Amino acid sequence: MRRLLTAVFLISAAAIAYEILLMRVLSIVQWHHFAWMIISLALLGYGASGTVIARAWRFLEPGFEAAFSVAALLFSVTMVLCMAFGQRVPFNALEVIWNPGQFLYLGLMYLVFMVPFFFAASCIGLAFTFRRDAVERIYLFDLIGAGFGAVLLIALLFLLLPQQALLALAALALAASAL
Repeated sequence: MRRLLTAVFLISAAAIAYEILLMRVLSIVQWHHFAWMIISLALLGYGASGTVIARAWRFLEPGFEAAFSVAALLFSVTMVLCMAFGQRVPFNALEVIWNPGQFLYLGLMYLVFMVPFFFAASCIGLAFTFRRDAVERIYLFDLIGAGFGAVLLIALLFLLLPQQALLALAALALAASAL
């Protein structure tokens, strides 16, 4: 149980830090008008994950530990890949008025940036679903991890470039996968 709680702490820290990092990057790259979308796509990832867990819980239950570990690993990998790919989507907020095709690029950005949140939420959702006897402790470590992640990202951005901070967050998720 101790390893699971530590892994939940690390996933929560990395997830909220990644969300704030995306807000910061998009507020610079796409102006502040599109930074708000990060909250909604994080929620989209969490909702999609809950749906998958609810539909596949019988399949996931026997291999809970493996499913948690794989989801944490995929969270680590997709954080980096989706950030790189999302910055290559040719969305231009200024063109939205006269080029309706920009809405397709905006939708693609939503889908790309949602993927890491899906895997982070899968870890948390799996822990809540299959370790019902420790829900209050899991929730505590989830909340403390999120608070730590927010403070951690602020400190990291004083010390590192955003790309380096992203790699540090991916390392947190990778450590959770190893646990």
